[in-house]
Amino acid sequence: MIKQIYFIKRKTGMSFEEFKKHYLEVHAPLVKRSFPEIRKYIINLAIQRGKETLYDAITEVYYDDLETVIRLARSNIYKDQLVPDEERFMDRSVFRNILTEEFPQK
Repeated sequence: MIKQIYFIKRKTGMSFEEFKKHYLEVHAPLVKRSFPEIRKYIINLAIQRGKETLYDAITEVYYDDLETVIRLARSNIYKDQLVPDEERFMDRSVFRNILTEEFPQK
């Protein structure tokens, strides 16, 4: 199984609460509807402690294989629906991701 980890920062001028609401109530349902091939989808939101964090969310998305990741990333659904929505709530200039394989130790 392949896991893609996304490092996400909210758009400048957007409150954390606005970011959280959009991510959980708009974007996540859109992702789940658009890509039933996703095996597991976890959004980890930064705990707000009165100071700015480097990222506001780290998201983990699990796929069966690398071919699925590539196919979905190249799809029109991603380009035409998900990217425009990402631009509504995340700062894509600092958006990063990494493809990984898990090796649980405990």
